[in-house]
Amino acid sequence: MLLELQANPDKLALDFLHFPTRMQAVIWRNWGLVPVDSVAEVLGATEAEIREAARELGLEGSPVKNEDKWLERGYITIIRANWHLLSFEQLLQLLGWTEERLAFTLKEDDFLWIKLGSMKPWTEPVQYKPLSSEERVRTQRLRATLAERFDMKAETSTQLERLEQPFEFLDQYKVETKRNRAPARKAAPDELRLDVPWTIACSQGNLAVETSIKRFVTKHEQAWGIKWNIQQSAHPSTAIIEGPVMRIVIIPDGNRLAESHTISADALRNEIIISAVDGAGIMRGLQWIAAQMNKSGVPYIIAGEYRRTTKFDTRIIYSYSALYGDPLLESELNSFPVDLLERLSDTGINGIWLQSVLYSLVPWAAAPELSVDWERRLNGLRQLVDRAARYGIGVYLYCNEPRSMPVSFFADKPDWQGHTEDGQGMLCTSHPDVQKLLFSSILHLFQEVPGLAGLITITMSENWTHCYSRAPGGRTNCPRCSQRSAGEVVAEVNRLIVEGATLAKPDARILCWTWGWSGWTENDITSTIGALPDKAIVMCTSEEAIKTNIAGIPGQLIDYSMSVVGPGEKSLHSWRTANARGLRTAAKVQFNNTWECSAVPFLPVFQHLEEHLNRLDASGVSALMLSWTLGGYPSLNLELAAEYYWDTDTGSPTNATTGLSELLRGKFGSAAGQSIAEATAAFSRAFREFPFDLNVLYTAPQNYGPANLLHMKPTGFDATMIGFPYDDLQGWRGIYPESVFANQFKKLSRGWKKGLQLLEKSRNFVLPEAEREFGNLIAVASAAYLHFHSTYLQIEFVRTRNRYLATKREDTRLKSCRKLINIVREEADHVQHLYDLVIRDSRIGFEASNHYYYTVQDLKEKLLNCSFILEQLQQEESKEVNVQVYN
Repeated sequence: MLLELQANPDKLALDFLHFPTRMQAVIWRNWGLVPVDSVAEVLGATEAEIREAARELGLEGSPVKNEDKWLERGYITIIRANWHLLSFEQLLQLLGWTEERLAFTLKEDDFLWIKLGSMKPWTEPVQYKPLSSEERVRTQRLRATLAERFDMKAETSTQLERLEQPFEFLDQYKVETKRNRAPARKAAPDELRLDVPWTIACSQGNLAVETSIKRFVTKHEQAWGIKWNIQQSAHPSTAIIEGPVMRIVIIPDGNRLAESHTISADALRNEIIISAVDGAGIMRGLQWIAAQMNKSGVPYIIAGEYRRTTKFDTRIIYSYSALYGDPLLESELNSFPVDLLERLSDTGINGIWLQSVLYSLVPWAAAPELSVDWERRLNGLRQLVDRAARYGIGVYLYCNEPRSMPVSFFADKPDWQGHTEDGQGMLCTSHPDVQKLLFSSILHLFQEVPGLAGLITITMSENWTHCYSRAPGGRTNCPRCSQRSAGEVVAEVNRLIVEGATLAKPDARILCWTWGWSGWTENDITSTIGALPDKAIVMCTSEEAIKTNIAGIPGQLIDYSMSVVGPGEKSLHSWRTANARGLRTAAKVQFNNTWECSAVPFLPVFQHLEEHLNRLDASGVSALMLSWTLGGYPSLNLELAAEYYWDTDTGSPTNATTGLSELLRGKFGSAAGQSIAEATAAFSRAFREFPFDLNVLYTAPQNYGPANLLHMKPTGFDATMIGFPYDDLQGWRGIYPESVFANQFKKLSRGWKKGLQLLEKSRNFVLPEAEREFGNLIAVASAAYLHFHSTYLQIEFVRTRNRYLATKREDTRLKSCRKLINIVREEADHVQHLYDLVIRDSRIGFEASNHYYYTVQDLKEKLLNCSFILEQLQQEESKEVNVQVYN
């Protein structure tokens, strides 16, 4: 059922008074995002008129040269920018979309309609109109304000080093592997030199192994300038080969997890043997050898036997650049580029996941119109499965089924209709026909794509699915399911999915996520886990239900936390219950970022991550889902996590060291590594001050940071879920009193700034070849600080503004006015600093399911916003001073 595209006439859109006219706001916000002729058409102007109006605003040329990418990959940014400016009709015209496409996007693109506030504010159509003399004067002042702050040519200059355009990170996943050709030192007697010609002896017939070996040889030549030979043999372990030889052997072992492997390096015989339980283990052995050379900076490996036993054999993540909507149908946009797959593989990832709707992937006799293009999507899925397999990565689908339908769907099948609410009916999974439909559809999916690795189920529930999925108060009006418990229904849905998948593919991995079981008792959870099928993998959100006491305010986690380290007792209990039942267990975590700040690709709180990994290892889980839609960047965080995916036993007390210290020393040098560790420890300490609450995560401005506009008058709008923070302090703060809420962000910001100061001190010790990566680290850490401290400033702005507007006492008004002036000035400085980062790092401000939270135009608009408010406040300050002098 599509949304009706109607604005709410009772909710007027915001005015943006820092622009002389609304028309200029439209031109400004769409400059470089949408073709100029499209803007002209929307405003009823000629292209020449729009360009002249843009020139008057200081917009020369087009600062962004990738308008096609914005319409393909940044349409949410465009929609959000125009939500308060254009009518639905003008928005469709601007995008060049049909009404059906916009309605589908608002409904299905990760709850975009909810993110936008579940309503469209009313606005009159905007039309082009020449400026009046007064508007022209204001426009000239606006342009002068920008000229004082920004080098308007900086965004288009090709001479500035490292300047990046939006989405440029799409072309930067490939890592430069070239190293110094001459080793910095001679090899020790117990080291094997790998910068001489070696021969890799392997058997034939295993395409995955052959691909891994070829990739290793290619990257080794790029890095160290020496080409190795590959010799296939029926018996690689005994084949007679002259010179140094690396032998590849697969020895299945049911007592060890997948990918476990052993590297035996013999310096006397000049021989390395990689033996693994499977082909993926061979790839991991080769990656480990390459990693040891990169860490040491020399192409040598110390002789010995390294037995590496897998601890977490499933490690799944979302693509950093994936489109949420219909990526399998739009495969030409390539949400999973091969360079990203290779980077993820090198950081230990062996699974990627993406959204799916079952009836769009298989033919549905019950409603064939819903399955249009299912063949194309399955073909796209097969291609993705094959492409990912070359890097040892399996593909998982997010399975939130069966989806609800409009009540009209059940006209010829009334027995299928279960719980009914808001015009939607659930496909009742207690009905045999619906059970058969779900089972057979899953079976068909795996028959058509046998390489599919598995599914991730949510059953209590992102979307309306079965009759208990979102039933208010845990009660359903379905006559069948109301006679059963929610746990029975949930277990049955998972059983149908698991049995359908494993009938076609016995080793399919089905992660049954307990997300949404939050209102259940311990007995409910125990009985439901007990009713799951034998091949189910029980996945819990690691930090769920951890009790917090931040600043003395009691609270409880649900998910999306890196500031509080899991796992919690609820997840541990569920895992113990599953283990006792004989089921495998998995943890859903966020190892890169969360909604605590998702505008940066990763949060460098390494000590929190290391602590979490050690606890998960002790818990006995063997599978990890490393992210929701946010957090898929191949970062230092993921490299650190990879240090913990295997136990490395050398057979001696001096085992090969792993972990944070080893990673940072190897990457940045010993002195810099120690200093960076101290800086990230400061970040980790500071991050514990984050005032965690789900309302804070979803509605406070930390994801938009300095880009969120200030308002001298209350807007009257409620903050939306990762959409518009507005000025809704009451919504932002969740369980925290205003003063506590402000103070926590103040403490977080101060502690984070200390970490930045320590990080800056380590710059002089960084190895030359690591300067680029260090620059990335400090840029990300700096951007995070600006988002956190800006959130503190915005909280204080709203609190102070409200006091200013509420009081009539001259001394209080003057004091508040001056405080507001200081806040606005500091916020303007933050805008400038964030702008300087954004034009050099295309990752800042991007998140896959929200696209860019802000553009350079948004940041410059925020500066105009600050200047406009500052002018108002300074006038009021003069009035207040004059009143006091007069009195």
